[in-house]
Amino acid sequence: MTIYRLEDSTLYLCGDCLDELGPIPGKWKEEALDTCSVCGEIDLQAQEEMNQYCHDMDQLSYEEDQFQSDQELWEAHIRDPHGVML
Repeated sequence: MTIYRLEDSTLYLCGDCLDELGPIPGKWKEEALDTCSVCGEIDLQAQEEMNQYCHDMDQLSYEEDQFQSDQELWEAHIRDPHGVML
């Protein structure tokens, strides 16, 4: 269910409420991560996509940190090949 916000307002309506109560004059913009002011409906697909995106970014950050750690160990080994590896 898509959520819309009336421009310059705090009124959020899902597509069904907008159709049922409309036409409401003004410019409506899609606000996928908000909640309908009337029925409390949320855009589940947008929420799931945002959660997946956050998970993917966390995973990428972890992988970059792991790569950096591995790179530092490798560089330390190159500088001192007979040193103790951790």
